[in-house]
Amino acid sequence: MRRIWAGPLLAALGASPALADFADGLSGGPDFWAVTGLGAGETLDLRAEASARARALGQLAPDEVVRNKGCAMVAGGRWCLVDTPIGPGWVEGRFLRESAPPGLDDSLPEPPLLTAPPGLPAGNGEPFTAFGTIPCATHRGQPSSSCAFGVIRTGPGGASLWVALPAGGQRYILFETGKPVFTDGEGRPAFTIEDDLFLIRIGPERFEVPRAVIDGG
Repeated sequence: MRRIWAGPLLAALGASPALADFADGLSGGPDFWAVTGLGAGETLDLRAEASARARALGQLAPDEVVRNKGCAMVAGGRWCLVDTPIGPGWVEGRFLRESAPPGLDDSLPEPPLLTAPPGLPAGNGEPFTAFGTIPCATHRGQPSSSCAFGVIRTGPGGASLWVALPAGGQRYILFETGKPVFTDGEGRPAFTIEDDLFLIRIGPERFEVPRAVIDGG
């Protein structure tokens, strides 16, 4: 069975004070995660540190539900501390989705998913929570044009946003604790907030993102 590499653990296995301090600063996100994004026959490694090279403590199966203890950006990737039946550990955040508590009856039908119109970014394959258009530009001094976006909201202040670029491709922006913290573009996103509008710069690119895109409403 092939494994997907994932992240670190803390105190239960003799973690250092520095690691404990690091974990104390984790916050945000839903109460529970479910494992997602694995291929057939794959499992997700639970690791002793936030690194793909850290010692594996065990494996998590697809759709397995774990308690969220907080996430943080580590070396350009998002890692989440979780509680599992085999103890606490770290997993790579891109393999987690928001979930109801384990054992909760989710047999009631879910509301229909939004159907994305043509022209939206591809995203990560998961259904978008919402989609629409925002002003964006890809070169300095260029007037803004209307760019299609899709967003997956993960909780208060948290969201994954994809924007379709005018010349093709897409730009990914991760929001945590109410602000953009990561992008697949050049460097970290720089931003200001005017009223309820994020003005985000990623290299030469500009994006105007209403707060409602991230928080809903």
